[in-house]
Amino acid sequence: MNPQATDQLRDIHLPDPVGWWPPAPGWWLLLLLCIALIAGALWWRRYRFRKLAYKREALAEWQSIHARYLNDKDNAVLLAELSVLLKRTSITRYGRTETAGLAGEQWLEFLDQTGKCQDFSKGAGRALVDQRFSPRPDLNGAELLQATLLWLNKQC
Repeated sequence: MNPQATDQLRDIHLPDPVGWWPPAPGWWLLLLLCIALIAGALWWRRYRFRKLAYKREALAEWQSIHARYLNDKDNAVLLAELSVLLKRTSITRYGRTETAGLAGEQWLEFLDQTGKCQDFSKGAGRALVDQRFSPRPDLNGAELLQATLLWLNKQC
């Protein structure tokens, strides 16, 4: 080879490295998918939070009823307040047409069915029907409060 010809050759030039911006179309689609999933999750969480507001309110009311009962030990007031709480919660959750007209055994069966238990028709919850309007109801307030709390917690 001719020494003068090799002196004129230059080294191999590599292309510039590929930049990270702008990303390829697949990355844009992945970004849009991630944004859509995050937005959907936030919407679902907000929807669920609003949908279960009645349950949070009912549980807060149950707490205040429980505190008053521990202070006063008045069974008549306990029955009246729990009856109102259960009826209001069931109307909100299941609708007025389905639950507002229920009374007596139908009401207890409805509570058992929706709470997936037997605490109302065969347990302490019977007092809601049997002794509701008695001047001196004889009942186990702790069991009735527990049955009511379990029913409230089982409502989605």
